[in-house]
Amino acid sequence: MPITKENGDGWQVRICRPAFQDFHAIFPRYYARSVLNRQLLKLRWWSPDEPLVVDLNWGCDDECGLFHVFVDPDGELATGVRVIFVEHSPDPHRPTLWILGGVRVDEEFQERQKLVFYGRSVIVKERAD
Repeated sequence: MPITKENGDGWQVRICRPAFQDFHAIFPRYYARSVLNRQLLKLRWWSPDEPLVVDLNWGCDDECGLFHVFVDPDGELATGVRVIFVEHSPDPHRPTLWILGGVRVDEEFQERQKLVFYGRSVIVKERAD
C-alpha cells in the first residue's frame, strides 16, 4: 500500500539486529552509521510505484522478493552501501518496512548473500506476527 499524505505518516521503519552488525562492519565509526541511519529514515516515504525514495535509488530482487536501496558515498560516508529491506506489516493499520542488513555497493550481491537476507526476512516474518 503506497503511503500518501492522506493515509498516514508513512511507513514504520524497523531494523533487525543483524543489520546493526552489518553496518558496524561496513562503517566502524559511529558518526558514519548515524549518517546512514538518517538516510534510511527516508524509507518512510517509500512507494513501490516510484523509482526513487526521496533521492535514493531502489530496486527489487524478483527471485526472493527483497528490496534494496542504494546509499551513495558522499563527504560523510566513505563507501556506498546497498541496504536490503522487506515489507512485512503484522498490523495492517501500520505498514512496516524491515531493514535486514547491507553490503558495500562495490561488493557483488551473490546468491549466498541473497539466501542470507532471505533467511533474515523469514525470521522477521515469523517473529513479528
